[in-house]
Amino acid sequence: MEAPRSRRVGILGYGQLGQFLAQQLLARGPPLGLTLAWVWARDGASLGGLPPALRLPDLGLLPSTGVDLVVEVAHPCVAQEHGEDILGHADFMLGSPTALADPETERRLREAATRGGHTLYIPRGALWGCGDIARMDQEGTLAALKVTMTKSPQSFRAQGWLRERVAAAVASGTRTVLYEGPLRPLCPLAPNNVNTMAAAAVAAPGLGFDGVTACLVADPSVPDWHVVEVEVTSVGDKGRCLSVTSIRRNPAGPAAVTGSATLGSFWSSLQACTGHGGCVRLC
Repeated sequence: MEAPRSRRVGILGYGQLGQFLAQQLLARGPPLGLTLAWVWARDGASLGGLPPALRLPDLGLLPSTGVDLVVEVAHPCVAQEHGEDILGHADFMLGSPTALADPETERRLREAATRGGHTLYIPRGALWGCGDIARMDQEGTLAALKVTMTKSPQSFRAQGWLRERVAAAVASGTRTVLYEGPLRPLCPLAPNNVNTMAAAAVAAPGLGFDGVTACLVADPSVPDWHVVEVEVTSVGDKGRCLSVTSIRRNPAGPAAVTGSATLGSFWSSLQACTGHGGCVRLC
């Protein structure tokens, strides 16, 4: 019997996550039926350490590479600009689900997945209890979901007015609540920092980006940790309701955007990206 063909994986982005996933695919992928096909980066010079055969110079060449899965770990703008085309040729693991906070982008990507028969995968990243949240939402018992992320001020890559709040937090040297409110308007202000929150909105579509509450905290007392607190509240019954709070302390390098445990989570998610065709799926 002929052995099944190895699943060819392309990576968009070559920062901390992209480098880690590329190394995993090269070292551990073949026995798992996974092959690194290529890596693309917005700054092509960052690919200098890779063999030329593994560098994709132009995303327009993607259809000719025979890739089965494309993993984005760059920036939400990549999905906004190229996501539809990618889903026309391959499954797509969206490592920056903050892109979906834009309703038009979400609509286009969902329709492209259905149209092309390929799956839009959303990795859970640092979101603890993702499966339980999704089940509660499906059963109609999820009343509220709040995600609080606390990091060193140097770990934030803020945009717009939030950048001034981060600068003030750095100057003050004290714990500062940068934002608290609906998730949707926060996503474009911290697109690289709140993907865990965006995964929560995908896990709980009944609440979505407008119903999930986001709280972003800068705290200089946690220079090498990313702390994610998830508060889940169920629909009440006779004045009582289920309430669950989880706190995840993820080791992180100084000023790192991604915690070290999240790297392993993405690798596990990548391995789960197969066999679901034409839908949006958490992994």
